[in-house]
Amino acid sequence: MANTKDYAFREMIYDQCFSTGKEYTCKQLMDIVNKRLEERGMKLIQSRTTFMQDMMEMNGKFNNLWQKDGIVYEDRNKKRYYRYRYGIDSIYNHELTQEEVEKLQEVKSLLHGFKGMPKFDWIDQMLTRLDCNITARKEIASFEGGTNRSSKFLMPLFKAISERQVLDVKYCNFFTDSEDLILHPYYLKQYWRRWYLMARREGEKDVEPFALDCIVEIQENKKVKYKGTKTSFKKYFEHLVGVTMPPEPNVEHIELQVDASLVPHLLAMPIHESQAIRINEDGKSAIATLDVMINYELIQELMFYADHLVVKSPAHFRDAMKERLEWCKQSYENVEAGKSWTAGVEPQLFAFNYIHESADDWKEIHFRMSMNLTVLDSFISAYSNDWKYIRVCLERIIDHSETVIELNNQDQPTKIELKKDGEMLDVLVTPDSFTSKNQTPIYGWVCMKDAVRELYNGLMECAKAFPKEYVEGCPFTYDVVYQALKSEKIENYLKEE
Repeated sequence: MANTKDYAFREMIYDQCFSTGKEYTCKQLMDIVNKRLEERGMKLIQSRTTFMQDMMEMNGKFNNLWQKDGIVYEDRNKKRYYRYRYGIDSIYNHELTQEEVEKLQEVKSLLHGFKGMPKFDWIDQMLTRLDCNITARKEIASFEGGTNRSSKFLMPLFKAISERQVLDVKYCNFFTDSEDLILHPYYLKQYWRRWYLMARREGEKDVEPFALDCIVEIQENKKVKYKGTKTSFKKYFEHLVGVTMPPEPNVEHIELQVDASLVPHLLAMPIHESQAIRINEDGKSAIATLDVMINYELIQELMFYADHLVVKSPAHFRDAMKERLEWCKQSYENVEAGKSWTAGVEPQLFAFNYIHESADDWKEIHFRMSMNLTVLDSFISAYSNDWKYIRVCLERIIDHSETVIELNNQDQPTKIELKKDGEMLDVLVTPDSFTSKNQTPIYGWVCMKDAVRELYNGLMECAKAFPKEYVEGCPFTYDVVYQALKSEKIENYLKEE
């Protein structure tokens, strides 16, 4: 069966010829088709066999529609003449099947998002033709392709990716003022009802997702040279739920204990393509497994089914999900009791504490950081930190839009990334390579003054790990570390109303 774009184009040319009502010989049709193919740089028909296969293919379609050939022929004067059977105007002029109508309804819904856009007036013409074919029927399907704001930018971004254009983008997410970005666009991805552009910022290495409904304006940047990517997006999303790549892109084998009533739904709509389900002997539950990276979207998917499944392993992810559910339970109890919904909920919104364990704490200073329901336990090496550097990094956030505090000077230290937006801070804590084996990253929004206070007081507590007098082998005393960390600038900021 012919199933190539070349054949589809040839079929259209044959149809245009036969629709005139005229008769054509094989040679005449081949000459017309080859002329049109040559204009498009497409492969020419080289043999009569190809022509005969095309005629058989078209008649096969006619037979499926009307149970008889649509192309007939007559032999006269040692020549064979081909034409459409009387009463047939076009192979495309037939009543649509129910399946075709449903697919056209989806296409029409998506195309309406592009209607009226500059340089895409052909879409208006196509919609008119679609309306002619389907308006006589009752609408039986709808397609949720994202918000109107998303659809507005879909076609221009598709064009930019196809033509390798660098873009100036005004971008504004829900928590920040708009920012002007220079993006190298590579890929469009839909997750749930939102569309995302996978692109790289100018000067950066990593590909990031940018929600289309957060884009305010785009235009081509002709000054910056487009840089492609070697990223295979098939592999990029292979172990990813949603679009957010976690700071530590480790693939985890996750086991879920699933209520039997949820199994049919998971079979119909898998959480991820790696999902495998095994029914337990009791017939009342099942084990579902996923090989995925742990990110925000995965947590949201599992929370959606929270009353029907439990995370069995890995242990650190199970504990994080358990804490999240305990927080939800406590919040409901607070509302029922007429209290603030966050009253008494632990861990705190944001906290950084030194954990005293022994007189030898200075060898490895143990600290705990928490944000919402995620807790990070880690250590600061006493030999590898410039305490003054940590203080300067924390002071920087008062006057600058962002800063990064690194704990340990190893190749992959624990990083505390702070980005300021008015009185709020976007916090991202990436554990070091050793800690991250059992810890998930911390991220979220917190009041800037609260975050600075917790970090400053917590780091000042770390000075208590050191003895008051010099001890052999210990690099600092309490006073040395305390004075290195102490900051009048931070203290004055915290005193401000």
